[in-house]
Amino acid sequence: MRNFSRFIGIALGISFSIALASCASGEDPSSTSSQKAESTVAEDTFHYEDNAAEFGGTVLVPTMEHRISKDSNAVYCATMLYAWDKAREIFQEPIVIPLQYRDLQLLNASTSHKNTLSPSEYMAEGIAKGNSVVVRSRFEKNLPFDVQFNTFDNRLKFNGKTVPAFGKAGNWGSECQDQIKILYYQNDRHFLVKLIPEDKKHEILLYMPDHAFSTFSEMQQKVSQLIEQGRKEQKMEDSKWKYKFSVGEDELLIPKFDFDISTVYHSLLGSHFTVGQHDWTIGKAWQQVAFHLDENGAAVKSEAVIEYYLGIEDTPERPQPKKMIFDRPFYVLLKRADASQPYFVLWVANTELMVKE
Repeated sequence: MRNFSRFIGIALGISFSIALASCASGEDPSSTSSQKAESTVAEDTFHYEDNAAEFGGTVLVPTMEHRISKDSNAVYCATMLYAWDKAREIFQEPIVIPLQYRDLQLLNASTSHKNTLSPSEYMAEGIAKGNSVVVRSRFEKNLPFDVQFNTFDNRLKFNGKTVPAFGKAGNWGSECQDQIKILYYQNDRHFLVKLIPEDKKHEILLYMPDHAFSTFSEMQQKVSQLIEQGRKEQKMEDSKWKYKFSVGEDELLIPKFDFDISTVYHSLLGSHFTVGQHDWTIGKAWQQVAFHLDENGAAVKSEAVIEYYLGIEDTPERPQPKKMIFDRPFYVLLKRADASQPYFVLWVANTELMVKE
């Protein structure tokens, strides 16, 4: 993952298995809607590694609606939801979930992943075998930059700790300006920047908030509002300066990232739901996410597997240099340019996931 010659490597792997037990004992699963899957998944022999214990300051969340803490890093990718969509497609009946299974309800109700990727950008497949059903979703995307950014090994301190960084300072150069856009700027403590890769259908958003949000969904709603506000401000004479780079004065510094995390969602294990006359139980829910970010670009890869079986506005301001330095908690979003929601989100609360000196 670290051997990219021209781009940031973001490798996201998601895989989770849901084992379900129906109370309709003795019935052949071929008589249920779960048998409507095509035989497109090979036997599930995936090794469900769990190294979450090595990342004490980071959590993975299966949806953008799950609550996150401002004190811990949080990571989300849409692949798990695409895999759950495949499960719903196989059932072709309403899924009823008891109120006590909050995490499973969020997974089933979430629509934040819809249209975040085009159909050709991800794969989802499923197969019914015996008393079980396996569904899998995969996604991979490389997003190199046209022009390499500068690197800064000792210039950025995140929460007081020096970390390797990339970006631009001093002479921006027209090439770099073409792949950087300020979407919103209030001040050096509240701004939103977009990095534009070679593939103009995708974009990387970096959001420095004025406060933390309790969910990624709330954060995304705010980002959408700020983008619209930024569009309006760019047309106002007294605020145009906010959206233009000033050579020799403005700065952009972004930490580098490199991590690979996998976890078992224990909060989903043992959850029950009903489809038709059959009761099901979650037996396994696993996710892996790897992410690498530096001066060269971005790449994303993810996988998800589910298995289940039968059983149970302001006063005009004077222009000033903009110091857009990501030196305190912020968000990283990867999304298609034509989509309203991201397919990957990272809340950066500490340096645990960043490249080490």
